[in-house]
Amino acid sequence: MGRAAIWQALCEKHQLAYANRDSSGHLHEGICSPCRLEYDAAANCYDLIIWQADEARAIKMRVARLASVQCLDAPIPEGIEEAFHQFLADRRQSVALRIERQNNAVERSFMMFASYDKEASYDEETDTYTIQLYYYDFDRCGILQQILSLGAAATVLAPADMRESIIEHLQAAWQNLQ
Repeated sequence: MGRAAIWQALCEKHQLAYANRDSSGHLHEGICSPCRLEYDAAANCYDLIIWQADEARAIKMRVARLASVQCLDAPIPEGIEEAFHQFLADRRQSVALRIERQNNAVERSFMMFASYDKEASYDEETDTYTIQLYYYDFDRCGILQQILSLGAAATVLAPADMRESIIEHLQAAWQNLQ
């Protein structure tokens, strides 16, 4: 039901009426301009990225959490695509990771980060991969959790604030074990 209406709206460049239940269980309803439908290979689910004109921001929601979605006859207003691209450009960030070849971490990292832009290189001398991963600030928590899931096989090389976030999470986990 949901993906067909979303696909129709994207192909025809029409707005959507939606009701979305967020991860806290709150229902959000509105009319939006759909921008992207993405498949998340790591979570095996689809995400819909919409432009919420009255808030001048993009919102990512899981298609599986949509209570209802309907393709409307109203076209997407002019300028939405440009506003969306500018929104993304203003929020683009990157993280550099070193991935060691243990516990299938290389394969897992490429699968987890499949939907993100990235550059990777292999260092024969150390038998490690370096991945420069590009993401948006609104995906930071998800990126952080995915890096943590790689365990000791992943090292954050840069930026320093992402390294500090990883350290804080690990220290908090250690404190919980005490």
